[in-house]
Amino acid sequence: MNAFAGTGRLLVLFARLDRWRIAPWVLLLGFFPVAAYSGYGAVFGNPQDARALELSLGGNPAFTLLFGPAVGLETAMGFTTWRIQILGMFFAALMAVFTVTRHARASEDSGEAELIDSSAVGRYARLTAAVLLAWAASAAVTAVVAGTLVAQGADTESALALGALIGGMGVAFAGVAAVTAQLASFSRTANTLAAGILVLSYILRGLGDTLADAEWLLWTNPMGWAELIRPTSENNWAPFVLLVGFGAVTAVLGAVLTQARDFGSGLVEQRPGPARGRGGIWALTGALNRGPFITWGFTFAALGVIYGLVAGTMSEFFANNEFIRRMLAARVATEADLTNTFVTMLLLIVSMVAGVFGVQIAGRFAVEEDERRAEWVLSGSLSRWSHFAPTAVSALLAPALAMALAGAVLSATASAAGAEVDPGRVALQALATIPALWLASALGLMLVGALPAVRWAVWLVVVYWLVLTMFGPLLNAPEWMLKTSPYYLVPDISKADADWAPVAWILALVVVLVAAGFAGYRRRDLRTV
Repeated sequence: MNAFAGTGRLLVLFARLDRWRIAPWVLLLGFFPVAAYSGYGAVFGNPQDARALELSLGGNPAFTLLFGPAVGLETAMGFTTWRIQILGMFFAALMAVFTVTRHARASEDSGEAELIDSSAVGRYARLTAAVLLAWAASAAVTAVVAGTLVAQGADTESALALGALIGGMGVAFAGVAAVTAQLASFSRTANTLAAGILVLSYILRGLGDTLADAEWLLWTNPMGWAELIRPTSENNWAPFVLLVGFGAVTAVLGAVLTQARDFGSGLVEQRPGPARGRGGIWALTGALNRGPFITWGFTFAALGVIYGLVAGTMSEFFANNEFIRRMLAARVATEADLTNTFVTMLLLIVSMVAGVFGVQIAGRFAVEEDERRAEWVLSGSLSRWSHFAPTAVSALLAPALAMALAGAVLSATASAAGAEVDPGRVALQALATIPALWLASALGLMLVGALPAVRWAVWLVVVYWLVLTMFGPLLNAPEWMLKTSPYYLVPDISKADADWAPVAWILALVVVLVAAGFAGYRRRDLRTV
């Protein structure tokens, strides 16, 4: 039998199964550029303002590390590229990773792949179909990004270059996921390995942009290659060819590695657990989430360090910005006030990431049920509520602790870098964001407990909140719409008239959602399909 027999049929099947999973990613990635492009006129009154900001940001390595080099801001297309390129690359890469892992690794965890592989399909068919689907989704992202920007009046070549920058990352990381799916014994581990490579790529890209004589680092990683396309300023297509070639080579490597492992296992063997469990369901929940706890802990500590260094450079940024110098001279605001406002914004970004952490913990509970392990746990004397309680506590407590950690590290790093920040105020502001991230965790718990078949909907809501909070003010969204995001309602504790009423309502909604999750899990049947 041909090693690729059945690939076409599997591709059609996977596309039908994933059409409602992939469509939101494509639409979201198409929305980001349109939002930035259409909001350009509201941000800058004239090209001189844009040029002044470009000069200020160009001399600030912290902003370059976070968002990439600020080039061509005097044009709407240049501003759009700078504003969304890093975010777009992250989302496109994650879309591709999740798509490939779902069919190449998670289907083995659930047993679905055993049924597929037992039919008349070649040994490479399932992985090939998964990679091709991710590539097709990435191509759709490229077309949507370019098409919507051209419809807005952007230059065609620059719009295509930006679409290729984002879609190319999806092509490259589909190949990465094809490899990590063979290395890991479980889908979550495969996703974590691919995400780790993505973060490493981001760091190398940032160092290449900020360190002197280090541009060569941009040629060492996919995110650096994508940035080197330089939409608007250069429209260089050679790095795009490198992205596609990398995706193809790693996809072939993944196919080769499939022959070196047993079905259902990875090349890196899973360490066996103890012969007897100790500590009951609470210890088991902690053990199942130990990896994410450690990974996310390091992530939030790193975010605190990076954002603290960014806050530490604000004095130089203020000194180089003529408008801010005038504000300080007129005593409209102090440097400490402006720095604290900036830190508040950074903490809001961290809280959105923490919300994702909580949703992931809630989702892990559903995986145990889907893979039939929950049946064995509940076959003894353990009640449904007792089974659900450790996950609920972890999904609420772990993100809150991570948020507090990020705030403490940010404050300490910023102070060490010479920023005028009040550690107590930073800590309280970090705590003020916790109800908002709890709402994301609570929604995940409610869906997992009561409506597990549609638990994916929580990601749509989280992304909606993220987009609305980041782009809503830029697009002059109505106030009532902005208030549908809990992150928009986070109060600024430095203001005497800070409104805490929405926080109380958010906490009440958190209680209701968590209670609904407990009640739903107690009343419904376990999922068996």
